[in-house]
Amino acid sequence: MPDREHKYFLVLDAGTTKIKAAIISAEGSIIQMCEGPAEVLMPFAGACEMDMDALWVSVKSVLTELREACPDEWKQVSAAGISAQGDGLWMMDAEGKPIRNAILWNDTRTVMDFESINPICLGLNTCALFPGANGAILTWIKQKEPENYARIAHIFHCKDWINYKLTGHIGTDATDGSTALMNIYTKTYAYDLLDKLGIPEVKGALAPIYLSEDIIGSVQKIPAEELGLREGIPVIAGCLDVMAIATGCGLTSAGQRGTIVGTTLANYVVMDEKTARGCVATSGSILCHTKKDTYIRLMAALSGSSSLDWMRKELLGSEGYDVTDCEILKIPIGSGGVMSTPYLYGERAPFKLNSASGGYYGIRTHHTKYHLARASFEGMVLSMYDCYEHLPSGDAELYVAGGAAKSRCICQMICDCMGTETYRFEQKELGLIGTGRLLQSAFGIKSDLAAVTDRFDPDPVAHEQYVALYEDYKLLKESLMPFWQARLGREPQQAEE
Repeated sequence: MPDREHKYFLVLDAGTTKIKAAIISAEGSIIQMCEGPAEVLMPFAGACEMDMDALWVSVKSVLTELREACPDEWKQVSAAGISAQGDGLWMMDAEGKPIRNAILWNDTRTVMDFESINPICLGLNTCALFPGANGAILTWIKQKEPENYARIAHIFHCKDWINYKLTGHIGTDATDGSTALMNIYTKTYAYDLLDKLGIPEVKGALAPIYLSEDIIGSVQKIPAEELGLREGIPVIAGCLDVMAIATGCGLTSAGQRGTIVGTTLANYVVMDEKTARGCVATSGSILCHTKKDTYIRLMAALSGSSSLDWMRKELLGSEGYDVTDCEILKIPIGSGGVMSTPYLYGERAPFKLNSASGGYYGIRTHHTKYHLARASFEGMVLSMYDCYEHLPSGDAELYVAGGAAKSRCICQMICDCMGTETYRFEQKELGLIGTGRLLQSAFGIKSDLAAVTDRFDPDPVAHEQYVALYEDYKLLKESLMPFWQARLGREPQQAEE
């Protein structure tokens, strides 16, 4: 379609705890944004689920609010694109209805011999499995819920569910597909892996794979009427939220490094295919990027800002970040001897262990809640440093994005710990901007890169202190490994009757 036919795009991001939607101009500027909560269900210890129908209701609510905020622009929306949380297991039956709640990426119920199966995954050029991966969860479903397993007709991802509700089309894209059972180089499913996992019955249920900017369908009559959209506007395949943010940041060239300090803590280096093929991902992942023949080496730790949110809620009474930042800056690096592990949902990078847990260590009577708060910040930042110790070196500079990156305190801590100049983008909501760029690409519209506004320079003395603190962090982590291993599979798994 010619550029002149496109004035506004609709973009949406369905995160783990929040849904965001925006109307953006064809040139890439956000005109209006609205957001609302997404509810995570925890029916038993280790479980993280989402009601798929309830998510669609929440999506419609946010989109309705957006329509009411800018009715004139809404009438001129000419295409739509979605990014969303990745991994987990989203399923439908033959009638297009959810079989059960989706099981999310940070769910830890699945216990299997990952050390034995993951070399097979790597040999087949698929993503290594962890408890929240859909291949792993499918083995749990087959064992624990055979009646649900027998009903599986379609398996896809969060954004694909919303795309289906809009278009009636079933499909996924290569970024989401590369997290689950797909050969990342051929963009086809590794059916041999399903045999190895003992779940060959689902071979026909895996969603067709598209490029992120491919048009997969158009808005159907019923959702168009419900949302006040024009029937028939095209919808692209969209992408994994991590890739949407990286695309919004303009980080699509080999060597570039970025961290998304969101609910999860996504650390990555962009690679071309030759570099990717020469990289063995024994921990973390190699995933397809939105740019063709481009990949990212990803270390996505399970607990990013989620560990800080828990701390703020339970220890600080949900006080504002500005207050917390001010108080913890009064405490020297090392938190007066207190250390924290951030593994509230177990861990998947740079190690995989769903029984890993959070905790505070070294507490004395003179310590205050702000010593614990600073230890939480440092624990998250040190887990980030730990991830980069297992990633290719990449370029010197580091780019940060995500909700927690709004805090200058966190950005400076990251900068000092990493020991390199760190940049934060001026443009907010980079995931929405990234999906907008995919729409621009789909329709041949030129895109400008996001502007970098804030540069953080490392303090050499602080960096030395963080490097020394990292050695203590590693010692603590390694000392706790036998304890966590002994608890593997022993946590309560079912709610009491």
